[in-house]
Amino acid sequence: MKMRGLFLSFLAAVTIVFVSLFFKTGDKAPIQREVDQFVQAGSDLTRANMQVLQQIIASYIATEGQPPAGIEDVRRAGMITGSVKDAWGRDIRYERRSDSSFRLTSAGKDGIFDTADDIRIDY
Repeated sequence: MKMRGLFLSFLAAVTIVFVSLFFKTGDKAPIQREVDQFVQAGSDLTRANMQVLQQIIASYIATEGQPPAGIEDVRRAGMITGSVKDAWGRDIRYERRSDSSFRLTSAGKDGIFDTADDIRIDY
């Protein structure tokens, strides 16, 4: 009977050590860290591409005197030749806000506009 109690105590101690070593609270698993880094890289790439697009549209404004009605106007002017997509392959939304301002928006990782992960640049 004493041996059984000693064995159960030993088993409980080993379980506690195992749990504390492999399931630390607040520590992310290696795969989750990789996913987080991938998402961050996508956000960084999207932001950089949007900044380039912002500069192209600013050049359009300098030439035409006002923001374009849409991205197609910039494309027709020959200032954009490729697609205007974010890192997730989705279209970047262009909104003319006034005669001197506009907004670029990526729907972000979730692909849905007007959520917390959207990436926006206002000009």
